[in-house]
Amino acid sequence: MLPSPSRFTILGPPGLCCGATRLDLGTPQQQAVLMLLLANSGSYVRISEVIDGLWGEHAPATGEAVVRTYISRIRRLLSAQGLDAAITSRSGGYMLDPALFAVDALEFAGLLESAREERERGHVPGAVKLLEQALGLWTGTALAGVPGEAAERERFRLERLRLVAVQELLRVRLERGEHAEVAAEVPLLIELNRLEEPLYEIYLLALYRSGRRAEALEVYRMVYDLLGKELGVSPGPRLRAVHDRILRAEADPRDEPAPASPARRPAQEARPDAVPFVGRAAERAAFQDLLQQGRLGVLFVRGPAGIGKSALLRGLAEDAAVQGRPVRHLTPSAGNHLTPATGNHLTPAAAGRSARNRPATDRPVADRPGADARDRLERFAKELAGAAGPVLLIDAFEELAELEPWLRDDLLRRLPADTAVVVAGRTGPSAAWLTDPAWSGTIAIRHLDPLTAPESAALLEARGVEPGLRASIAGFAAGHPFALSLAAEVGRSRSATGQPPFREAVRYVVDNVLDRLAGDVPSDLHRRALHVCAHARHTTEGLLAAVLPGGRAAELFDWLRSRPYVETAAHGLDVGGVLREALEHHLRWRDPAGYERMHRRVRHYVMGELLRGARDPRACVAVMRTISHLRRRGGVIGRYVSQVGEEDVRACGVTPDGHDEVVAMAREAHGELTAASVRFWLRRRPEAFTLLRSRRSGRLRAYLSWLTLSRPERAELDADPVVGEIWHDVSRRTALPPGAHVGIARHLICPAFEAKPSPITDVFQAWLLRRWLHEPGLAASYLLVANAQLWRPLMEYLGQDELTDAGADHPYAIFGHDWLTEPPEVWRDHHMDEELWAERGTSLFLRQGGSGAERE
Repeated sequence: MLPSPSRFTILGPPGLCCGATRLDLGTPQQQAVLMLLLANSGSYVRISEVIDGLWGEHAPATGEAVVRTYISRIRRLLSAQGLDAAITSRSGGYMLDPALFAVDALEFAGLLESAREERERGHVPGAVKLLEQALGLWTGTALAGVPGEAAERERFRLERLRLVAVQELLRVRLERGEHAEVAAEVPLLIELNRLEEPLYEIYLLALYRSGRRAEALEVYRMVYDLLGKELGVSPGPRLRAVHDRILRAEADPRDEPAPASPARRPAQEARPDAVPFVGRAAERAAFQDLLQQGRLGVLFVRGPAGIGKSALLRGLAEDAAVQGRPVRHLTPSAGNHLTPATGNHLTPAAAGRSARNRPATDRPVADRPGADARDRLERFAKELAGAAGPVLLIDAFEELAELEPWLRDDLLRRLPADTAVVVAGRTGPSAAWLTDPAWSGTIAIRHLDPLTAPESAALLEARGVEPGLRASIAGFAAGHPFALSLAAEVGRSRSATGQPPFREAVRYVVDNVLDRLAGDVPSDLHRRALHVCAHARHTTEGLLAAVLPGGRAAELFDWLRSRPYVETAAHGLDVGGVLREALEHHLRWRDPAGYERMHRRVRHYVMGELLRGARDPRACVAVMRTISHLRRRGGVIGRYVSQVGEEDVRACGVTPDGHDEVVAMAREAHGELTAASVRFWLRRRPEAFTLLRSRRSGRLRAYLSWLTLSRPERAELDADPVVGEIWHDVSRRTALPPGAHVGIARHLICPAFEAKPSPITDVFQAWLLRRWLHEPGLAASYLLVANAQLWRPLMEYLGQDELTDAGADHPYAIFGHDWLTEPPEVWRDHHMDEELWAERGTSLFLRQGGSGAERE
């Protein structure tokens, strides 16, 4: 009888649980030894076999001694749990007693066999339940993290069994009539197993039985090309038989569109086709206006790839059809990707092997040159001639650039006078179209923005994503419909089948987002420029020249500016939203050293040249937001820098006739003690004050004083006791070197903004950072803060020490830093590791309320 139930888990990171205790199995090499014994439990394994399994041909001279050390440690580990006899030795070999342990891989195999027996007896629901239980045992890649050739062989064997089980579950679900659900889940599995023909068989059947025969035939053509190019073979007999049946549209009742199953699956696996259209109320309203005006009009809908243009056009087609209007819809050619909004997304690998890439003799007639968009539009024009209130929808307009003059000057003029035309593309109409007098007053342009947070939540709910995953998906996608839809389908697949593992799921989504949104780039240098643009808040030629030296900054800037996914902002170029997150995630994974090098160069430029040159308040706000952006992975700066909005202010010095106004603001904000200090220093050092005034009215909004002291006079210390306290702190710390001085931010007065961060406080922070990092001769700095409770966490993060023995007769907290002990170049790199590698927010597919085990 076992001292306690002992169970090995190898269908994921290896583990051993004895009762409620999960044991630490030691180093990866030690785990490899234990796993090799487990894989051969009940048989003796010679030391030479263990050495070969660990190191193969690269075994060290001390290999035998190392193995014996590992065996000894494993024995002690098991003995502590009462399993002294678990490992026996004989003639230079070791055996693990299989009777003492349960193993999840054996449980998996037993459930799989039981499911097959249930299916043979015709008990389909029972088979589904057992297969789902079997796949639920998996927590990641088998033997994750275990090195060695033996572990790799066992890992391959187990992963193949897992894939077989997934395929069997999909087939049984097809038998239950879940055709649309299976069709939505299989593309992701295909992306991870591109040459697995049984998956294509399942996919073809699922599509055909869902009433999507044309798509099924196109997928077969894609598989035909793939196998021919990669392996030089044709599809196997089973796949060919499925294709022939679909081609002939045989009357097999299983191959007809199935009615809804009486026993519906949970809401998170509802049919993707039934997902309601979400958002775009303004664009749909503009379309209704176009329909009601009763004359020819064109609505241009523009936006980057994946923003939902195609989905919007489908929604508009439905709106028009409800009103009984004849609709013609020009969609991308069959070789293009299928829009994810319908749940029909094929992977980029599949799209790349489209019908357009097949030899001309193998293509359908409609895919050949000359039988494409122009012919279809001509046919539409003939069909709509004489119709009342027709609607023409044109998608992917960027692919039809050469047809624009013909469309503008010929085709559209031949349509009925009350036709409503909607054109969707990554760019809007050309200047020639906009300036053509014949089209004056008939053109409207709408730019599609990302979905709002409520719209994103509604889309994920409509797509059946389980609640625990929605926040992580919405946070990653940033309202981008393609990313939301793709991640939703992957999340549904993980919830239903446990596939793919966490890291593979994230990689799949990131890679597809990059492929769809960014596409191909001309060179590796252009790709690095794109990564820089995503990493920095604003990208300028100067930044590119600093981070990517080589004299091509102007060329790279112009190229970035021409990309439809790059926005031109007031302070430079910006890549935002989900593309930024995907680019960041991809580079951190693909080239961590390159990512760190880029971050350090961007940061050095921002904290150096950019900060030194930021004199105008708008530039100060921009540089603080950039610094906050670079530190967004960790720390507290993001809580103390505004992210939106501007204050229309200008910086200026103080004049004698403005003294009373400055003093009055101090009195109103902080009382007579502060007002007296301001009055004294205005008379003594007026050059220390920098004011912020409204550009329009000239009204004083805020100000800062920066006192530079090397040998303050006794009268100055007596007149301002706070400065006296600070100087006492300086004197007890160190003697100032020749030419050095102390800087004191004595007054930071901004009455309307002291309770929260704002563009005004951003300007103050930029001024202080510039002085801390770049003021020659600065030995120490101090600043006084009125609302210490709000700003203390930022001061701690910035390494500003609080003077705890300061006098209690003033309302300030005093913070300071010794720049001689810790110079700016050292201080500047505090928190660098946190900036680089800390996880930001909720990671994609990390379930809220779940444990860290969600991430394998």
